[in-house]
Amino acid sequence: MGNDEAASGGSSGILVKNPPADFLSYCKAHGGALLTGYQALRAEGFLCDVTLETEGNEFPAHRSLLACSSDYFWALFKSHTRESRAPVIHLHVPLAAGLQRLLDFIYTAWLPLSMDTVEDTLEAASYLQVTEALGLCGCYLERQLGPENCCFAANVAARFGLVHTLGAAERCSESHLRELLARGAGPAGLLELNPASLRAVLGAPDVARVPEARLLGLALALAWLRQEQEGERLAHCAALLERVRFGLVPTDMLRRVYSGSGLTLPSQVKGLIIQALNYHTSPSRQPLMQGEQTSVWSPQTRILLVGGCRGREVVTEEVVVPPRAARGRGAAQEPEEEEQVEEEEEWELTQDVVAFDVYNHRWRSLTRLPAPLLGHSVCAAGNFLLVLGVESPSGGGSSPTADGLRAVMAQVHRYDPRFHAWTTVPAMREARSHFWCGAVAEGLLAVGGLGAGGEALASVEMYDLRRDRWTAAGALPRALHGHAGAVGKCGAVYVSGGKAGRGEGGASSLRDVFSLGPGEQAWSKRAPMGTARFGHHMAALRGAVFAFLGRYEPFSEIERYDPGTDQWTRLRPLPYDRFCYRLAVVEETVLLLDSRQVPTRNVVGYDLDLDRWEDTGCALPWAWSGLQCAVLQLAEGGDEEREGEAGEAPDLVLGLMG
Repeated sequence: MGNDEAASGGSSGILVKNPPADFLSYCKAHGGALLTGYQALRAEGFLCDVTLETEGNEFPAHRSLLACSSDYFWALFKSHTRESRAPVIHLHVPLAAGLQRLLDFIYTAWLPLSMDTVEDTLEAASYLQVTEALGLCGCYLERQLGPENCCFAANVAARFGLVHTLGAAERCSESHLRELLARGAGPAGLLELNPASLRAVLGAPDVARVPEARLLGLALALAWLRQEQEGERLAHCAALLERVRFGLVPTDMLRRVYSGSGLTLPSQVKGLIIQALNYHTSPSRQPLMQGEQTSVWSPQTRILLVGGCRGREVVTEEVVVPPRAARGRGAAQEPEEEEQVEEEEEWELTQDVVAFDVYNHRWRSLTRLPAPLLGHSVCAAGNFLLVLGVESPSGGGSSPTADGLRAVMAQVHRYDPRFHAWTTVPAMREARSHFWCGAVAEGLLAVGGLGAGGEALASVEMYDLRRDRWTAAGALPRALHGHAGAVGKCGAVYVSGGKAGRGEGGASSLRDVFSLGPGEQAWSKRAPMGTARFGHHMAALRGAVFAFLGRYEPFSEIERYDPGTDQWTRLRPLPYDRFCYRLAVVEETVLLLDSRQVPTRNVVGYDLDLDRWEDTGCALPWAWSGLQCAVLQLAEGGDEEREGEAGEAPDLVLGLMG
């Protein structure tokens, strides 16, 4: 058959769903011989009792077989109308070749198909309601799907109601967007898609896999509409453009679309563009203006590792220390000597921000900080990463134990994962490092820390996202640094532990806990922790507040605070100590990322329901000190997107930008 592919309704003959049931059962059991006999009769023109005519071509046939194979003929011959009794039935099938192919299928159960003939065959099968032929054509199209024909297949499937085939063709188009865009406006390109399929493509998660994802939907929709500005396509203008996330489109392009797209934009689309322009011109308020129009495509939860000092060599072997005997509760101890000796580690300040896929245990570089950071604090607000404060080595040392003095600064930077861009936020009122910050209501709260002179701070300040400025807030009852904080239920802020002296040495770690409720100006003292802690972490989960580990104390101790009863409860400790780690919460699971080679550098998770720790089986790729962690939603396929940003834009995008 050359390039044709033969599709069969079954090895024993035609499998039909048409009545009568008795005849259908007989065909299934004896279809081969029966159809062979019918085909022999047809070849001789013997006992043919009806002639089908289209485009001047006549096809003798047998009413009984037509009625059993086609819903159209079953209804026609059963109606007892004049047409049903006519010896010649005139059919409005566009091409005689399609009718010939369908009759061959009815008589032989074999259907020769190619991409050139499948549409004609579907025309005839749809007109005569031969459902088995429709299904075989759909299966054939699905088997042939590729970037060169997926748009054609989607159009054909949509036209003839092949739902399963349509879904498969649209998914194929979505997964080959990069290649389809490179094809431009050819006959097999995206611009030939039917409106429903084009809407599906514009809303597809795989849009994020195209380098110009922020421009793709808009460029494609406008180019598609421009193909027939006076035709039916303009009726779909609103439906298509509403699928575009205008908040992900750059400002200059939004202005061009609004005033120079050459289309009469519907009022609702104009409203979306104006809303996006307002979003772009109010950067400080963007975290408060989040919605579908500004959300990244196919968001995936990732833990971001930010700043600090990193080992110069990638660690390839994990050092595990067996669990130690339980310690005496509450006894503060310095780190014990390790059972295995760690070789001298060379450290360097890093500007890399690394994204950790906790589900697939993968690490990748996401972006680079504007400058190396130590002693900084991070938080997430509106799916933006905020990096506050810094210690900058003025003596040239990059090691966390370097003797060089460190200059403490008040700088604040913000990272936008939608555009992979850093912007500068107004600096804090006071330079600070080793402090806590968190997103509270419509702002950010920066609490305590070490000041420019190395002294502990009691000052607190609030960044108002709407007004884009920092203002003083109620000071802590005492100066603190190295403390931890968390935002609990109803926006209450909790701060615990830390030290009051200068630097890590000197003063003892504290057990104090303070809280600041919404609208309150003064901090309230709460029940102290059972264990003094410094350099620890806190997390608010299910209405409770948890305190994890610490430095220079029993590193395995964990406690839970109940705000309702103002009581702390000691929980199951870690099986072995941690003294250089960071904490992140993903879907109510607390994850500890241990970043030194000794005793471990793996990732463990805490199960709140079972009160137990589990090793995830994933290790950090580097020894890392002084890093901070935040959780963000990143677009799926971000690697491919950034790799292509330096390349050429597709013709569709270039044409629109021109």
